[in-house]
Amino acid sequence: MECRSRGIAALAAAFAVLACSEQSPVAPDAGVDDLRMAIQGTPGSYVISFLKETSTGLASTTATEPVGTYLVLKSEVRDNLGNLALSGTVTYQVCSTKGNYAPSATCNSGGGTWKRFFSGSVDPIGLLVGFGSCSTPRAIGFRLTYSGGRSSGIANGVSASKDFTWTAL
Repeated sequence: MECRSRGIAALAAAFAVLACSEQSPVAPDAGVDDLRMAIQGTPGSYVISFLKETSTGLASTTATEPVGTYLVLKSEVRDNLGNLALSGTVTYQVCSTKGNYAPSATCNSGGGTWKRFFSGSVDPIGLLVGFGSCSTPRAIGFRLTYSGGRSSGIANGVSASKDFTWTAL
């Protein structure tokens, strides 16, 4: 809610400047959407993906691996032109219900809660964070949120949720 309040205050301040100035710094055909884009940034793409730890380093993975596989979360935030975000914060979230991890459908339907797992600064390769492994078969839902601040030019956003499943050996 804090970011939204600041965005609204900044939008109100922009309107106040426009209303009080004799000459508008905004083109005559600019509207509220143009001002919002200037203040909040343009929509981007927000993607969470999975890597697995192997004896030789990190490797790409499908969303299904045997129990014991060590999972690493990876973010990819891009602007509307496809450029990677160079600033901002990524927060990884995990789906939870009654204190237990759950598939993303549980949280997407309102039956669970997205809980913060880790937050960190964006870097050029995407924020890599180790989640860990499971010793019993299960599916766990993940997603990421992005907060770019004013300097990134990319609007705050949320990725689609994605499940990772540990299967029996």
